[in-house]
Amino acid sequence: MTKKMPNKDECLYIYEMLDAGLINFTYIHPWADKLIGATEALPSWLCDLSTKKYQGDLIKALGEYVFSEPFEPVPADIEKFHVACLYLRYERHELSWATFLSETGKYLDGVNGGLDCETPYHYLNIVQDFNFSLDAEEQTKKQYLEDHELEPWIKLAKEKYKPFLDLKM
Repeated sequence: MTKKMPNKDECLYIYEMLDAGLINFTYIHPWADKLIGATEALPSWLCDLSTKKYQGDLIKALGEYVFSEPFEPVPADIEKFHVACLYLRYERHELSWATFLSETGKYLDGVNGGLDCETPYHYLNIVQDFNFSLDAEEQTKKQYLEDHELEPWIKLAKEKYKPFLDLKM
């Protein structure tokens, strides 16, 4: 990871990783400390990121920077990146498939993006109807990922996440 101060666009992806629970203070602190060591003028949000542990405080601190003036446009389909972050949590066995679908539905219900919140709930109903069987999980997973073209977003999430893995405490 570069030692230069990240721009708002890059920080937006970090914000989404925090908001999705993919990263927490154990990832953010080493990243922030590395930036602090290479920066002369420290922005307050970076100091907050290096000292806070509570996830909500980290999200708030980074959000205050990302969503401050001068405002920048949010990349199209950013909600797909958030869903991809949730999927990475599923891949690392932090979430079950049913929990991934439920969390995805809740998130999409609160954003005004291109993905419908009803779809993950539909797949969750299928998984529940089949008593959470592995066959139902595999079928719904394959169909959900294909229908929403999430593979490129999962790849991007892995790329954005990798530098944090290298620094994790």
